[in-house]
Amino acid sequence: MNSIIIRFSRFLQVVSLLFLVTLCASAQNLTGRITCDGRGVKGVTVSDGDEVTQTDKGGYYALQSQKRNGYVFYSLPRGYEPELQDGFNPQFWAALKTPDVSASEVHDFQLNKVKNDRYDILIGADTHLANRANDLEQFREGFIPCLEKERFMSGGRRLYSMLLGDLTWDAYWTRRHFNLQDFMHTLRDMHYDALLWPVIGNHDNDPSVPSSDETDFLSSAPWRSIVCPNYYSFNLGRVHYVVLDDIYYKNEDTGRKYAEGVVGSRNYDGLITEEQFRWLEKDLALIKDKKTPIIVALHIPTTGLDADFQTKTDKLARGSSLRLFDALKEFPTVHVVSGHTHYNYTTHPREYPNVTEHNIAAVCAVWWNSGKVSGRHNCNDGSPGGYSLWQVNGKKLRWQYHSMEENGEAQMRVYDMNTVRDFYRTDNDIKTLLQNYPDRMDYGQTPDNVVMVNIFAYDDDWKVEIMENGQPLTAERVVAEDPFHTLAYDLPAIRKKDSPSNGSMSKRTMHMFHAKAHTSSEPVTVRVTDSFGQVYEHTIRRPHAYSLGMEDREEKMYK
Repeated sequence: MNSIIIRFSRFLQVVSLLFLVTLCASAQNLTGRITCDGRGVKGVTVSDGDEVTQTDKGGYYALQSQKRNGYVFYSLPRGYEPELQDGFNPQFWAALKTPDVSASEVHDFQLNKVKNDRYDILIGADTHLANRANDLEQFREGFIPCLEKERFMSGGRRLYSMLLGDLTWDAYWTRRHFNLQDFMHTLRDMHYDALLWPVIGNHDNDPSVPSSDETDFLSSAPWRSIVCPNYYSFNLGRVHYVVLDDIYYKNEDTGRKYAEGVVGSRNYDGLITEEQFRWLEKDLALIKDKKTPIIVALHIPTTGLDADFQTKTDKLARGSSLRLFDALKEFPTVHVVSGHTHYNYTTHPREYPNVTEHNIAAVCAVWWNSGKVSGRHNCNDGSPGGYSLWQVNGKKLRWQYHSMEENGEAQMRVYDMNTVRDFYRTDNDIKTLLQNYPDRMDYGQTPDNVVMVNIFAYDDDWKVEIMENGQPLTAERVVAEDPFHTLAYDLPAIRKKDSPSNGSMSKRTMHMFHAKAHTSSEPVTVRVTDSFGQVYEHTIRRPHAYSLGMEDREEKMYK
């Protein structure tokens, strides 16, 4: 008799619990379940971009949403992957069916169990696909094989990818009939073979939205309906990733005539909105292990470098950079990855020793223009167009810049400035370039026997040694133009009777070094040791050619 009473009592408890769950869910307008192999997954963070909750032990979630953003998403938990569409598109979010707050919706998600504490993630920026400058062909023949190579080289580790904004080019959405939907179809048709986490950039906003107080929100609507939420988070293994939208799109009308489909100047501020900071606080509060490495991905960099190579922390408007760093101060390991500039640099904010920012040069180099005019894919800081490959092992992170040219792992380019100087003194097109652009560096004035090196992904803790015939020379970091980009873009554009684009021309960069050798003929070796003890060594025999083929050389890599 007692056992019957006990069983009946437990039955009443279960019924009461189910009643309470049903009652609670009925008071919410967004509900659903997250499962793996038919079983609910507990503790998965779910958000509408404003409110944040977690699934219960049955995998159920419930939110009362204002439906402002038009989506609901979950933060991928450790040890899982989302379902994929078209082989690359993670289904971690769902568009809401109606903006009516009184209407309830159910959105379920499925996860796949994987072991992914060890993996590689390819982080690139600025693909700028627009159906111009042979960009689609260059992307298919240049970047897609790199993706395939990294998968092969991963040695069985899982390979993920992230693109840090400006996937498209807003000015050409209508003009060249290539918008965000076309970008997604292009990746599908080219068999993009890695789970992609996308980040919105300034050129991914709708330029047909007139300027108003709502422009920023309305202009990101195509991204939020076609690509994914404009800010979200996920976990890969033991690392927590936060994706932010730091574009405040204004599209102000300056009164001039605009291209078809564009109604304003497409201008913007680098800014993280209040809504994102409120969401981020809730998202980070759910991370119990504060030693979890955090990677923040956004488009416009949060920091910069001044002429003395010191970090500037006021890059974003309204103190957004400092607010972001303050929000992350509990976490000892924070990496910010950004794009936008089309060149490489790394910063370490002095006031925030837990933060490192990696501004990564562009996949498109200079909007695919150098590849079109010279066949050399080169950014205007002299870095070859490429991406950063990160290897993750638990909480340990390791990164290396990879190019879409050469052997993919070249880390430097070395110049015999005697031959560069002679070229600048005698080439007529160089003379035209310097006449038309008097602020450009005139390497025809270079002293005798200078050697210069561009170290693409240089960081402050890297060691740079320059030796002449085995004898050390004094290496000095300088702000200078990379002479190779002049060959790869500036001169071919002039020779084609074309006006070089100011945005695509050579820019002064912060990762140049030079040394004065004692002779004009002895070989020079540059040895670079990176943050992880990896050594790269490049020797040139002098006189060394200054030409588009100058990289036919040996660069040794060893530990």
